[in-house]
Amino acid sequence: MMRSGGMQRKPREPRKSAVRLNRARKDSGGGVVMDTAVAVKNALLFFAALLVLGSLGAGLIFGYRYVTTTPALGLTEITISGNMRLAYGQVLEIAGLRLGQNSLGVNVSQVEAALSRNPWVEFVTVRRELPDKLFITMVERQPSFWVRQDGALYFADAKGATITQLSPGDSASLPLLEIAPELAEKQQILEAMVARMNQQNLPFALGQMAWVKFTESGQVELYLDALRIRVRADISDWETQFSRIETVWRDLKLRGESGQVAAIEASGGKVWVEKRQKHGAS
Repeated sequence: MMRSGGMQRKPREPRKSAVRLNRARKDSGGGVVMDTAVAVKNALLFFAALLVLGSLGAGLIFGYRYVTTTPALGLTEITISGNMRLAYGQVLEIAGLRLGQNSLGVNVSQVEAALSRNPWVEFVTVRRELPDKLFITMVERQPSFWVRQDGALYFADAKGATITQLSPGDSASLPLLEIAPELAEKQQILEAMVARMNQQNLPFALGQMAWVKFTESGQVELYLDALRIRVRADISDWETQFSRIETVWRDLKLRGESGQVAAIEASGGKVWVEKRQKHGAS
């Protein structure tokens, strides 16, 4: 470029932009110290919490062991009701109970389960009354018959279901029950018959019988040992048949002829009476 006066001016070089170099800062170290302090604090809080929880757990365990073993809560009264077949001592043995045992240490559910496994027990409840009482209420299965299985005698209930095998010391006198295989499903009828007999409205009661048979011919056959009378009736419509037998028996008693009866049979809407033959009769 030329200026006036003939002088030449040197052109300017373009200004270069400044280049910033990223230099590493000197770390003062304050952040690392702070993070370490926080970590240590959290760790101490964590271990303190564990210590508190451990102490509480140990205290609860110690307290539980104390209240479930202290003699101050020992059982002084164990009341058992509803037991007829099982003696008081047998119930305690089966349940694993004894006087002086810690009341809270008794597991009520386990006691109920142990008693329920006994074949004579139909239903049982156990109730605890602090500080020192336990109440056991039982419903036992009632034997109505003997049944024969595999050459052995068993107690059976009113439905004919077996309870348990006879023991050498058993002395109960019950009728022997025999049911034909074809009539094995007649359990409800058998139970209703037993209930009717126990009402003592009939000339025979269950306790008087030597045996009860449900025969293949569809009849129920009873034998009264003391009276030496055989009774037969159709199982179909058995209630009507039993009512007819009852009516005939009352009439025989009124006429003084009941002692001469050897057999009574109700079938097909009729009742037959068989009298005993007199000694010496041909």
